[in-house]
Amino acid sequence: MKTWLGTAWVLVWKDLVQEWRSRDVLTSMFSFAVLSLFIFNYALELSPIDRAEIAPGLIWVVMVFAGTLGLNRSFAAEQDQGSFEGLMMAVPELSVIYLAKMITNLLMMFGLAILVIPIYSLLYNQSLFDLRFFGILMLGAWGYSAAGTLISSMTVQTRMRDLLLPVLLFPLLLPVNMAVVKSGSAIITVSALPEFQSWINLLLVYDVIMTVVSLMVFEYVIRE
Repeated sequence: MKTWLGTAWVLVWKDLVQEWRSRDVLTSMFSFAVLSLFIFNYALELSPIDRAEIAPGLIWVVMVFAGTLGLNRSFAAEQDQGSFEGLMMAVPELSVIYLAKMITNLLMMFGLAILVIPIYSLLYNQSLFDLRFFGILMLGAWGYSAAGTLISSMTVQTRMRDLLLPVLLFPLLLPVNMAVVKSGSAIITVSALPEFQSWINLLLVYDVIMTVVSLMVFEYVIRE
């Protein structure tokens, strides 16, 4: 277990250093998110009450679509360089690769949330600096990264991977999308949502199940 986790963190560090040097994915994700927020700001003329109600959904939509740009490149670097087979032979278990890629994608979403929340607050004059709301976004990002990393490993070797990834991923994210929006709205609007805890439980169950299942099937998926 210690070797397994240690190898995963080495791979995470490798991916982060590689991305920091090129900044290709980060630049694409952050640029898309910022431009989307500006477009929505000018396209939607809303009252303060309406802004509070749509904030969780709008922020989550921007994060999901921007994050897809990063998911598309999760395995592409090794695949394009022809080094993926070498990576497979270098790790003690293939599931380590999945865990490392999932953590990397989760950290990308973490950075995206840190960028999106203050920009949204500035543009819409709506304070979203609430640790509970940020925690909900991170629970959603966990499920998003868990499912997205697995789907990305399935589509990386196809010529239409940029198209197939969202087509296969977005239906899987329906429970996450609903839970993030519903629970986030309850916090931002300070309304009593009877099902609030149920939505949080749904997020946690989805995250754990998707992560465990993906770890179990990743070796089969990647070899096929």
